[in-house]
Amino acid sequence: MGHAVDIETRHPHQREAAERLEAGYPHGTYDVVIDAAGSASGLAKCAELARPGGRVVLLGVYPETVPIPSIVSLVKELTFVHAIAYGRHDGIRETEEAAAMLADNPDIAKSVITHRFPLRDASEAFRTAGDRASGAIKVVLHP
Repeated sequence: MGHAVDIETRHPHQREAAERLEAGYPHGTYDVVIDAAGSASGLAKCAELARPGGRVVLLGVYPETVPIPSIVSLVKELTFVHAIAYGRHDGIRETEEAAAMLADNPDIAKSVITHRFPLRDASEAFRTAGDRASGAIKVVLHP
C-alpha cells in the first residue's frame, strides 16, 4: 500500500501480482494504513492515504530514524504506531495464520515470489531483492 502510485507507473510487476490476487487499488482515505515497506516514500504515501485523525501502523523496518512526514502528519493529526511483526490473536500465532492462508490459496505465493535462489547465491539474491528494477517482489533462498 505504501507505493500505490509507483506500482501503477514504475512497478508493473507488482500491479500485475495485485490483479492476479484480486487486490483492490488504494483510493480515497483510510482509518488505518499499514506501512510494510519501511521506506521514506512509502511512509509518505501512507500518511497521504490516511484520513484526518487516522492511524499509520509501522510494520516496515527502518535502519535509522523513522522519517515521519511532518506537515501532512500535523495537519491530519495522524497517530503512528509501531507494530511487532509476529504477534498472537486469540492464542494463535500470526505466523500460523499466515501459513494457513498460504496453504489455502497457493496463488498468493505464486504471485508474490518472483525470484528463487539457492543458498550459495545469497549475495545475488539480496542484490536482486534490493534492486527495484529487477522486478522482484519477494525473493526466496532455498537451502
